[in-house]
Amino acid sequence: MTLPQALAAVVDLQHAHRELLRVVDSLKPEDWGRGVPYGDWTVKDLVAHCIGDMSPSGPGLIAAGVLTPQFIADTSKTFDVRSRNQEIIDERRRYTPEDLRQLLFEAHDARIEATLRLDNSHVPVLEYPVPMGPRYEVRVEDWLWYGYHDREHADDIRRALRIDWKPATLSYAHELDEAVRQMVRGREGLLRAIYSVADDAWDETAYAPHGWTYRQVLAHVATNDLRPQTRLRGILGEGDPAAMESILRTDEWNQESIKPLEGLPLAGVIDTMARNRHELMLLVGRLAPEHLDRVIRFADGREVALRDYIAFIGEHDSVHAGEFVNVSRRARHTA
Repeated sequence: MTLPQALAAVVDLQHAHRELLRVVDSLKPEDWGRGVPYGDWTVKDLVAHCIGDMSPSGPGLIAAGVLTPQFIADTSKTFDVRSRNQEIIDERRRYTPEDLRQLLFEAHDARIEATLRLDNSHVPVLEYPVPMGPRYEVRVEDWLWYGYHDREHADDIRRALRIDWKPATLSYAHELDEAVRQMVRGREGLLRAIYSVADDAWDETAYAPHGWTYRQVLAHVATNDLRPQTRLRGILGEGDPAAMESILRTDEWNQESIKPLEGLPLAGVIDTMARNRHELMLLVGRLAPEHLDRVIRFADGREVALRDYIAFIGEHDSVHAGEFVNVSRRARHTA
């Protein structure tokens, strides 16, 4: 008999997928070539990505009985899906929008079929921990709840329709490769957590130092990139002493920074988060080897090397992603 949590995850995925299909169906022919803020993909590229590899993916591995805690831990340390994502998009550039729409319709069939095959014999595997980053851990059961991916990219397409964006690829000093990888991984994990949150949880009190709601935690994450922006501008010779002094008053700055986002819909807060991260990445892209020996000083007197600080930005995302796991749709279902 199918596990109730597996069935619930499938229903959630089907709802998210139908919404993504509605967004794609609304596209005009000229919309497929629009750039998706704030990266180097077009809407057509993004739809090709949403299709994925049409495999059973995580649920297939669970059903096949090949997962072990050590395999999961080892894979989590090095997993970087960016190159595979790009390969899939490059393979499908020759496809027409009609081709992609049909593939998107069928994209989750194998995943859903594998999920619905799960039974009580798989329950121990569903409990295995999956490390996602500092203070951020999910369970294998979270792999079943894939609806976050369709919700995230439906929002991306809506953003592309609101904003005129020319796709652009950023480059960075090779000495920063690992730090940037950690930044990207931290942000991708955070987005996964955000789009997994149950709809009715956002106004609940979060486990956070200020007693914020989850909505306020999201606003904090959305604005926090303004802090490293200030620091990097200083390193690049464009510093604002008043802004630097302000960010050193950490608690006060945190409380004040979220106020402009109060009352915005969640999509508006996430738009702000995406824009602020892009502006930060532009600054990271301007860092040259001669900047990398500089140190970043925190309000408590700590000093860290610049490249470690850039990696730390990804850790900050990871920590808050871990807070959102508490109110994920999976957690709501199993509570």
